[in-house]
Amino acid sequence: MTFSLDFSDRHRPSGPLGSYPARGRGFTLIELLVVITIIAALATLVIGMVDRSRDDAELTIARSSMKAIAEGITGSSSATGYLQDLKHVPGFRASEIRIHDLFSPSSHPAYANFDPAARRGWRGPYLKPGVGAANLESSRSGRFPATGDRRFSNDPSYLDRGFFSNFYGNPGDLSLGDPWGNPYLIQTPPSSAFVGSLSDAKRFRYARVVSAGPDGVLTCPADRLAGMLPDGTISLRGDDLVLFLNRADVYEDEEL
Repeated sequence: MTFSLDFSDRHRPSGPLGSYPARGRGFTLIELLVVITIIAALATLVIGMVDRSRDDAELTIARSSMKAIAEGITGSSSATGYLQDLKHVPGFRASEIRIHDLFSPSSHPAYANFDPAARRGWRGPYLKPGVGAANLESSRSGRFPATGDRRFSNDPSYLDRGFFSNFYGNPGDLSLGDPWGNPYLIQTPPSSAFVGSLSDAKRFRYARVVSAGPDGVLTCPADRLAGMLPDGTISLRGDDLVLFLNRADVYEDEEL
């Protein structure tokens, strides 16, 4: 028995140039554009969700830090605060408390050590160490800035962003930074914000912890007592975060 091979045309693969037929067709240009558009839309959605989650996390961190600052000043159920330890020190004024004082006793060096008999003196730190204020000036990185200092390149100076409209600290003071690199501040209205008799206690009643917020511009005016309008809407604060130490954040007739 013999075998023979048949190389006739009927066994040649069909299709262009004699190739085997394609198992499936490719995408058309329109189909590719539709797919790319869908992927881009999904990517935009995911990025937006990530940005919102990050923004929410930053606000949560800022509010938590502000609460810790407030407790460091006024005390909590588990610890006394700076105010209770220093309020009987000669020359102490509650309206002059700064973030630096919660980390250092340098404002009242004679009372740097707590006297349990007299029940007065500094026994801090009243805050846990954390990330300080952002600053391109290395000598003050993490500390309270000077007027011309900046957080990062092309950023307006701290002076231009409102951090020196009131006395919030001295350049080089210890600081605690918010999630956007700004130092948290203790803001107490000046004498000009009040009408009639004035006392340190009255000024301190309106003291608040303030963060300049995501835009980094300190908008909350120091010379306002509440910053709320009679209809209950917030005015003049921008995106600043505000936490009062001694009162609710509501409008009062004393406000200018």
